[in-house]
Amino acid sequence: MIKILVKVCCFCLLSGLLFACATRTSPPRRFMYTADMSVLQQGKRDFKAGYYRRAMRELLPLACDGYAEAQYAVGYMYYYGNGVTQDTEVGYFWIKRAADQGFVPAEKALEIVKN
Repeated sequence: MIKILVKVCCFCLLSGLLFACATRTSPPRRFMYTADMSVLQQGKRDFKAGYYRRAMRELLPLACDGYAEAQYAVGYMYYYGNGVTQDTEVGYFWIKRAADQGFVPAEKALEIVKN
């Protein structure tokens, strides 16, 4: 019973964060602050090491702020269910946002998904 309650709470929290990011109208980032760059690098290291939940906690705020690389990573984790419940629609949403900024790996991922 407690496990279900924890899962529901986590889902609600992540959904709320996603909704907040989706409604935000900040422009795409053309440069990166040093602190954000450090968080992005740590998020990428955690992702590569398989610490997907930690990577999601680090990268989701950056994705919301408009960083294409973080948007792609968040989309990838949602699309394949790494560290979060798999949701291909949410994954596509984030990958598309990164691709719209010209992030080449995201553009290639969209080409693969379309085929």
